[in-house]
Amino acid sequence: MKTISDEQKIYELSRIWKDAEYNFVYWDKVDIDWDEEYKKALPRVLATEDVFDYYRELARFVALLGDGHTGVTFPMEFMQSPEYFSMLPVYLAQVGGSYVVLSMAEEYRDTIPMFGVLTKYDGVDIAEYIRGKCYPYIWHANENACSKAVMIELLYGRAESKAVLTFEKDGKTFDVSMRRVDATKIKWCDSGMPKSKAAPGEMILNEDNVKIKIAESGIAVITITTFMDDSVPGKIYGKFEELRKAKGYIIDVRGNGGGNSGNADAVAAMFISGQFTSCAAETQVYEPTYKAWGLFREDFKNVSPEDAAKMQWDEDSLKSYRMCRHICFQKETNIAENIAPGLLEGPVAVLMNGDTVSAAEDFVDVMKMHTKATFVGSNTAGTSGQPYFVFLESGGNYRICTRRCIAQNGEDIYNKGFSPDVRVFVTIDDFKEGRDKVMETALEILTE
Repeated sequence: MKTISDEQKIYELSRIWKDAEYNFVYWDKVDIDWDEEYKKALPRVLATEDVFDYYRELARFVALLGDGHTGVTFPMEFMQSPEYFSMLPVYLAQVGGSYVVLSMAEEYRDTIPMFGVLTKYDGVDIAEYIRGKCYPYIWHANENACSKAVMIELLYGRAESKAVLTFEKDGKTFDVSMRRVDATKIKWCDSGMPKSKAAPGEMILNEDNVKIKIAESGIAVITITTFMDDSVPGKIYGKFEELRKAKGYIIDVRGNGGGNSGNADAVAAMFISGQFTSCAAETQVYEPTYKAWGLFREDFKNVSPEDAAKMQWDEDSLKSYRMCRHICFQKETNIAENIAPGLLEGPVAVLMNGDTVSAAEDFVDVMKMHTKATFVGSNTAGTSGQPYFVFLESGGNYRICTRRCIAQNGEDIYNKGFSPDVRVFVTIDDFKEGRDKVMETALEILTE
């Protein structure tokens, strides 16, 4: 693997520090001294012996900003290299706040319990281990939305590195020592876990990113896995006449990682009459002269943003205060043009969870604001905005969130997500039985 000079390490870390200083949109939400953290990161970065550890330190630095649209991505050559991204041969998923075994390599069939709960990692309580060894490198402000990132931190690492995992099931404890191996060479055993029991019905659209099924009850189930695909609205519009005959609608955006909010608006438009407001947001305004004036204001010292809003300052003084702290914002409200081929009428349910992110949350926002849909599942991720991407000479990249999306209904969603109307708790037993309890609940609601 290639090496990197100390000069380049300093430059790239400094570039991240500078870009965040001037472009990050959530400084009023973060209680850190960014300059001091930069000075702490410098010796750690310079002490790294290879590019992999260097990127780990960059990730640790950026994770301090606590935002789901802000982070560091390793060079692709590392992510595709078993030398650095080998895997412990067990597959986990977060279920009800616990990490549960859903599969394992064939060789561990008799030693790792299916549906066992991970309780310790190298003898350390798993919650403590995650807080100390995983969270420092990833966005984790909303723990329900970072389970996939946690699983990567737990399972992936350098080839042949070892770990002892402790599982519990039915009152019994299992300590299993394993080593990381090339993930592409793992022979996964047949877990015997039943496939999810899908509601019977006719599939009228079956594409990679969007599927439509008309259930036997007459309810149309529209599943959208991403809004990055610009063809999704058109594919759904192509089935509009068949959709019009449905008795109700379920839009499933669980696991939808977002993409283009315009595509989300285009789908929502089928349930809204006429134009509608979309994606209220704020972005930074920077006028350096106001910052220069503010640097001489003694009365600005030790004043929090909340207290500043209550001070009897004139408009220019308040602007100078905010400019000094990079929290001077310009508000935006977008008007979406309704391009849908018509209006679908009938009861609507939207399915969501902690993996409903970004533009998918913008979809939830629009549906909450402009329809009478019922929202079923769990909170969304609580992170949406416009990231500013920078590609580094060392091969990776970083992104800084430059735009903060604001819920139109006034709900506080930052690192919390939109709340469902009907909260459904998924259990290990649901996995064992192949039940989709969230879908079942939505079908019951619409049928009633």
